[in-house]
Amino acid sequence: RIYSLSRDGDSFISFEKHITNWNAKFGDSSTLLVVKTTKGEVIGGYADAIATSSPRPGTARSCLFRAEKDGSFTVYDGKQNSLGTFFEGSPHRLKSGGTEGSSKKILLDSTRRIIAFGGGLGMKSGDGFGLCLEDGFARGTTARCEAFCNEPLVEGDGVFDVLDVEVYGFVFGQF
Repeated sequence: RIYSLSRDGDSFISFEKHITNWNAKFGDSSTLLVVKTTKGEVIGGYADAIATSSPRPGTARSCLFRAEKDGSFTVYDGKQNSLGTFFEGSPHRLKSGGTEGSSKKILLDSTRRIIAFGGGLGMKSGDGFGLCLEDGFARGTTARCEAFCNEPLVEGDGVFDVLDVEVYGFVFGQF
């Protein structure tokens, strides 16, 4: 576990320090961001490269997800029809699509103090970041995002209060 809101605090500087230390030790590796809202919703994003203060291009292995009440996951990956082993053994539904002008960037912005997944070059009305957390990790937003072909990940207007945030790192082939 790279970062935990309950363990490491709600400072964006602390979050960035943990990410930077992980990156220095293991280089670019896959990360999983998991958010639990105050309404009990579990949402998040997977990226095959660690978030840094420069926008990182996502790849086919980047996705957003939402845990459903029945224990399954809805995974929004933009255009793939399978996700390899990330959710192997778990029931999941895939939403596919994506267009050439969409961007699966993963952004950790020190100036604006946000972590964001997705975006688009010519975002349509109602489109935005697929998932965005703000400084203090008290609130977040989710919107339709052309890159991931997702609907908002939470019920309602796409704005949510955060209960917990965790980031997990995966290192492959380093035994």
